[in-house]
Amino acid sequence: MGRGGVAGASVLLVLVGAIAIAQHLPDKKTNKIDGSIVERWGDKFGTDLWHSLSQATRRESIQGQYDNSPELKVEKVDGFSLVRSMAAEVQIMMQHKIDAIKRIMELAENIALDHKYDKERGARLAEGRYYYINAKKLNVLPEGGSSGEGDVDRYLSQYRDSSSELYAPGYSSLVLTANPHFSGIPVNTSHSSVHVPTNVFDGEPKVINAIDWSKKLDDTFKDNYNRDPSLSWQYFGSSTGFLRQYPAIKWLTYDDDPDMYDARMRDWYIKSAASAKDVVILLDTSGSMTGLRKEIAKHVVLNIMETLGEDDFLTVLTFSDETRPLVECFTDADGEPELVQATTENIAEFTEAVNNIETEEIANFTAALSTAFNLLSRYRSGKARGGTGCNQAIMLVTDGVPYKYETIFQEHNQPRKSVRMFTYLIGREISDLEAAKYMACDNMGYFTHVTTLAEVKEQVLKYIPVMARPLVLLREQHPVRWTGVYADIEVPNDRSLWVIGLKYPMTRRQIKEAQEKEGTFKGYKLMTTVSIPVYNKKNHTSLDVLGLKPNEIKNPFGKVRIAELLGVAGTDVPIAQIEKLIPPYKLGVNGYSFAVNNNGYILYHPDLRPMFQEILKPNYNSVDLSEVELIFNNRSEEPRQNDSALFQMRKEMVEQKDGVCNLTVKVHMDDMKRVTIREQHYFYHNISNTPFTLGIVFPDKYGKFRVSGGIEVNDPNNRQPGNGPSSYLSGDQWKLHPDWVYCEYNYGGQADRMFDSPETNMVHFLKRLEEEKNRFDWGQSRVRPLPKCQGNRAYHPDCMKSAGIPTAGKDSHFCDKELVQALILDAKITKVFEEKTSRRVPAELFKLFGIKLSFVATRSGLTRWEEHTPPPAPNDPGYDEDTEFDPENPREPHFSEVNNEATDEVWYKRAVEYHYNNPDSFVFSVPFDIGDKRPTQVTATHAIFKGVGNQKAPAAVVGVEIDYDHFRDTFLNITNKVGPGISCADDTVECYVLDNNGFVVISEDKLNTGKFFGEIDGTVLNSLVINNVFRKIKVYDYQAICLESADYGSPASVILTPFRMIGMAFNWILANIAYTIIRFELHHLWNPDWTYAMPQMNDPTLVYDGDYYGYDYTAGEPGDSEAQTEQDAVVESEEAYEEVHEEYSPHDDQLIKEYMMKDGGLIPILQMTYINKTQPKPCDKEVFLYEMQEKVLRDLGRPLKGILRNCHDSSCERPFTVALIPNTNLILVAADTTCPCYSARITVSPAKVDYGPANETM
Repeated sequence: MGRGGVAGASVLLVLVGAIAIAQHLPDKKTNKIDGSIVERWGDKFGTDLWHSLSQATRRESIQGQYDNSPELKVEKVDGFSLVRSMAAEVQIMMQHKIDAIKRIMELAENIALDHKYDKERGARLAEGRYYYINAKKLNVLPEGGSSGEGDVDRYLSQYRDSSSELYAPGYSSLVLTANPHFSGIPVNTSHSSVHVPTNVFDGEPKVINAIDWSKKLDDTFKDNYNRDPSLSWQYFGSSTGFLRQYPAIKWLTYDDDPDMYDARMRDWYIKSAASAKDVVILLDTSGSMTGLRKEIAKHVVLNIMETLGEDDFLTVLTFSDETRPLVECFTDADGEPELVQATTENIAEFTEAVNNIETEEIANFTAALSTAFNLLSRYRSGKARGGTGCNQAIMLVTDGVPYKYETIFQEHNQPRKSVRMFTYLIGREISDLEAAKYMACDNMGYFTHVTTLAEVKEQVLKYIPVMARPLVLLREQHPVRWTGVYADIEVPNDRSLWVIGLKYPMTRRQIKEAQEKEGTFKGYKLMTTVSIPVYNKKNHTSLDVLGLKPNEIKNPFGKVRIAELLGVAGTDVPIAQIEKLIPPYKLGVNGYSFAVNNNGYILYHPDLRPMFQEILKPNYNSVDLSEVELIFNNRSEEPRQNDSALFQMRKEMVEQKDGVCNLTVKVHMDDMKRVTIREQHYFYHNISNTPFTLGIVFPDKYGKFRVSGGIEVNDPNNRQPGNGPSSYLSGDQWKLHPDWVYCEYNYGGQADRMFDSPETNMVHFLKRLEEEKNRFDWGQSRVRPLPKCQGNRAYHPDCMKSAGIPTAGKDSHFCDKELVQALILDAKITKVFEEKTSRRVPAELFKLFGIKLSFVATRSGLTRWEEHTPPPAPNDPGYDEDTEFDPENPREPHFSEVNNEATDEVWYKRAVEYHYNNPDSFVFSVPFDIGDKRPTQVTATHAIFKGVGNQKAPAAVVGVEIDYDHFRDTFLNITNKVGPGISCADDTVECYVLDNNGFVVISEDKLNTGKFFGEIDGTVLNSLVINNVFRKIKVYDYQAICLESADYGSPASVILTPFRMIGMAFNWILANIAYTIIRFELHHLWNPDWTYAMPQMNDPTLVYDGDYYGYDYTAGEPGDSEAQTEQDAVVESEEAYEEVHEEYSPHDDQLIKEYMMKDGGLIPILQMTYINKTQPKPCDKEVFLYEMQEKVLRDLGRPLKGILRNCHDSSCERPFTVALIPNTNLILVAADTTCPCYSARITVSPAKVDYGPANETM
């Protein structure tokens, strides 16, 4: 071929290539999607769903029965009267607890006064000639075995076998029985048991004598429990270290987890042992404080801080040649050190700073002491705000005091000695102790020499009895103290216990599945404690008791004057016990109660989230009211803004004033993925004789009224044969709210009073009610009335009580008459669910839409359901009655197992909330991020209201569970049949059905199911925000946890442990391998089903066509939904809106999350990227959530249409249309796919708020 032929062929090849490329390039102009067809799709789908689901749920029948029931009425709720009566009941309940611990205190002081001290008792204990019930050395006898004292003595004497631990000295035997009142823990209600800390020797004479006399408290413990069946654990914590607890339990210990519990370090003990105090810790950081001395000093400071509570104030000053605040930001406006409240967050800041101290120079004691005294003087005189202003102390931690510094003490602390001085001398080789002793003893303090780490805790605790002396000297005054909320186990402080594996948040269904496994963690029980100090009534004691040698010259009588704290008596009050007195049915759906203490901290609140996975958050017990009530402010969305109305309400609640308040708040649901703006009414009232204030909240729209009424069971017409109360609750397809109290026995634990479910418990009482008829006793009120004072006078906490205070009785019970009668009426109305013949709907309807189950939940906590897909029969494939739990493939729990909380279910709350957007609608949802995992259900719910106009209230919610694939196929079939020339099945159209919070309910790509739409097409979502279809709401999480790399010391530690460097290198290699697999999708090599393509991301400029939208855009911040309103809408506008989006980084953590689940399986190696040694720390997080504004689309009267321009290098355009799906909370988005637009990515995963280095501390 000649040159001309070659050239021609080359030209031809170029032309062919150009044509081929051109065929694959998108057109610059694209046909706009016909909005009328999209609207018809939505209308057909929504209308069919409304009619079909109305029949499936018997919506009209149930609505009619609630409308026409003569027993029901809609009444207005008087919020303030309600909260006042509730606070009064809580106060009575709490006063019973106070009276109980006062009885313990009075008896303890009297028996200690009469006790004969025996210094040989410890020796007899070691020899086996004396015993007490040691909770750590308790042998559990089988039920029915003997537990009498005679048998125990016999075990420990003539039948004792020295080779058997069962009969070893110090061991005892008891029968323990699981008791539901004590969280199912095996207990013995006839005895108490004693816990002795690891660092306390029970053979020490003072300890064993206190154990001996305190066993006489058992009779009072039992009498208290007989008087008040709601009483929880009772205990006496001795100043010698032991804890006597009733009822008796076995204290579990483990070889790899040493018992570090010491009652004297607990908040309930500290608060009662000494009043609130101001503490200045002076920490010597001079050059001599190195090595072991430095470590001991740090532990002394940490242990001192551990004994402080939220009522105390402190600061830590380090001193060498200069005196400086340990935490630099804990200073006032002039840069002077200041006292800060001893909150969990502030203690954490001090702790972190203590661990990083450096030592240098020479100690200047003069400057340090002067600074400390001047600081306390400012608070004592009122020149500085905060602090207690009294009960002040300086804690000096040093390895040596060269002089007595008498001049400084004379100048600052004479003659009144307003500040106590405590000196902690560190180190073994110190010979001169006199100066340190003088400082402490001459200033009403205490001197301690700490030589080893093991004795730090015991030496630190010696300051507490000294600080308690002013109260002991008064003797007749016993202040009652309440703690804040805390968990029922000791909070681990050891860093190693915080080393966790990162997991995704667990849904309630996943938790339910996990709890089927034996030994799975079941959760913490939150409580508060009331305590009271116990004083020694003796003014003098002998030298023998103090362990001192007699000196006939200095002390010829051998007596010493004392003001001694014997210990603290207390009892727990579970938060659930308080919540029982605030019946949720009286507050209605989305109404709630809460309580705060005198520091503004939450005692309980529906948004209090104390746990992160299975770990208590470090600051779970110091969550402020302002951190759970998230104020909505149109003008500003900055974090931690002070709202004047909320601040005023908080101030009045802290001061225990009564009041009413209206707030507009952001309410989040579903693990902070959904949000709504709600106006709420707040009513609050103090709880007398406690530091708590109770509040209740009602939604403005539907909380002012409630549906009340029920069947009067004492009416003979309601007791016809076969038509009694129990007949309405026959069968097994119903559940009651597991946390509500309908009827219960006051004392559980007996076989005939132990029920395996709330339903069997309710049936038991309904049958009793039918049998006993008018003789049925509904029981006393939720709390027993307080006893009368002598002379039949009104109750007063300190008056002498009348004799013969009645006890509740072992057979006593309580039934909430109003709730039970409401339940019976709701059961009668909803019994239609059991009447198969009443349904006129053809069976094909359920198959057509894939309706598997229909249900109804009511105001009384009742949930009923009807199965439309029969459960597997014994002959069906896959049926196995004896199948064991498989953690890798857990069974799908039944609807009733995870949806039995009626008004507290999210689908119930959302249905009621959405009623005011569209009363003729069902609210749909699918599980988040479910992808193509099957089986999957769609939940649809509709609220039943009773009443007219504004005077109506929710009575029930009806709903269905639909098989997702049937639901999706029904929609796609409609788009194929309705409208010519276009369908969601076309390759040129992508359809999404979104719920009212922007989550994908239906998509052609099954992997998108349950995803947030912004993660799929954030550009279209932004355009909907700009046009007010969605409202963008910033939500802050002030209880968040940020996982940070655990600090294992200085970099030099690698030299000591070179294997750590090898491990770090190995982890780095694994991390890079994992990232490479993700980035290049190498996992397809072993599983091609995981193929997942991601478009190349550029930085496009996206232009929204105002002409196509028919909107006039105003200048504003991108994404600001407030930049325009519906009144700004004009037709045929020519203006455009331009927005630039940041490029999405492929290194984002969420990329890993997207790849974690494909076809329901895990990429095995990716687990390594989530298992890191981390330490959870409190932090603030923020996230934008979205809420649809249906009114905007409804007022528009037609589908909303838009075009994305300049979103691709080819300059093609991407039109899309948005239409309402009537009678639902859904919208339909149809977008053209011929233009491969680059899309922004918007996530609803919270991110840490960056305050900057200067503002990180609270």
